[in-house]
Amino acid sequence: MSDLSLFTRQLQTGAPQTEILNSPGDLARFAVDGRAPALVVLPATVEDVAVTLKLASEHRLTVLPVGGSTQLGLGQPPERYDLALCTARLNRILEHEAADLTCSVQAGITLAALQQQLAIKGQFLALDPPDSEHATIGGILAANSSGPQRLRYGSARDLVIGLRVVLGDGTIARSGGKVVKNVAGYDLNKLYIGSLGTLGVIVEANFKLIPRAEEEQTLLVACRDASTAMEIVISLLSSVVTPTALELLDRAAQQQLPGQAVQATSATSYLLAIAFSGGAKAVVRQIADARAAAAHQGGAPQNTLEGANHDGFWAAVRAQQHGPVTCKVSLLINSVASFLARAQAICQEQQLTSSVIAHAGSGLVYLQLGPSDAVDRLAMAISQLRALALSDKGSLVITNAPTALKARINVWGEPRPDLRLMKILKQRFDPQYTLVKGRFVGGI
Repeated sequence: MSDLSLFTRQLQTGAPQTEILNSPGDLARFAVDGRAPALVVLPATVEDVAVTLKLASEHRLTVLPVGGSTQLGLGQPPERYDLALCTARLNRILEHEAADLTCSVQAGITLAALQQQLAIKGQFLALDPPDSEHATIGGILAANSSGPQRLRYGSARDLVIGLRVVLGDGTIARSGGKVVKNVAGYDLNKLYIGSLGTLGVIVEANFKLIPRAEEEQTLLVACRDASTAMEIVISLLSSVVTPTALELLDRAAQQQLPGQAVQATSATSYLLAIAFSGGAKAVVRQIADARAAAAHQGGAPQNTLEGANHDGFWAAVRAQQHGPVTCKVSLLINSVASFLARAQAICQEQQLTSSVIAHAGSGLVYLQLGPSDAVDRLAMAISQLRALALSDKGSLVITNAPTALKARINVWGEPRPDLRLMKILKQRFDPQYTLVKGRFVGGI
């Protein structure tokens, strides 16, 4: 084990603006699956990040990048955890070229703070993961987090046009650029996004932006079962309407919504929320078309949400993507209804509670399971659910779970055939394994 006091002295000399925390309370705040770091460092500049990683590599210390701590529950427990590198002080907007619909930001800025500034120019970044008040840009990209609006705007991989990253040995690297039409060379942006900080620490990001819509409304449709809801979804996706989001909620999920958001709509077996944004006249027309299409497929169109009710509804929906035990299931759209029916039977058999929020137009199902201390039954149910997803050409990842459950079942599932390639990339980008090992797919 390296001499931490020597590392600390060298860091204070090489990057004097870097804050170093080592009190028990501070270390506990950055614990991952019950494992706290020996030190927490908060660099003030990109160069400070580079110095920190260079010294950590030389001292054979392991480093975990941390933003707003909203994704620390993702992944397996780390094998070893010496330093938490918190990007909270890297929180500036570097450039906002409103005329070009682009911006450059540091990784530690929260999504909510960025959106607030972009709104001044009538623009926004089309990412809407949960907990935007705390989620940082770097953390969102590292975990490839998204929300309901990915249906229309895509995920982070579709919106990032350039990145600045510090590798495990302290090397500062760039990928992409600052303009939308970056077509030359390899697209390394996509390699870093979703890699959970295993290839490098994202310190800056360049995005393409979207003008804010004149109007936003959501149509709620009551459905007797998931099959009816998905028939409506498929019908809408095949039509000329362009929904911003298509979200499916089962009865348990509906009960978690604030009353004012749904205007006292009675709980139904499934509720389909269809959001539209754009010009006021276009939104009204699309709402009318969606209402007719839903009724034609056997749904029961309910009220329309606008203004604060619209915003409150979607905030509540996003919040339900994270729970004590959450599984993210990726499926073909035409497999969602059958999966939900069989998943409900599995949960009943294992005497577990369940709640479903699904990005129905994208085939992503967020399944909350409980109680969180029923480890044996949860492990059995998740194994069955994963097998069910695989039989439908899908996959299941546990995005949040107690450490005891992670000890029973791998959150990522069985490694895919491309694991060998992933290990080669890890070896090339971080040969010393300075960036924490064990959390990502296949123990990377």
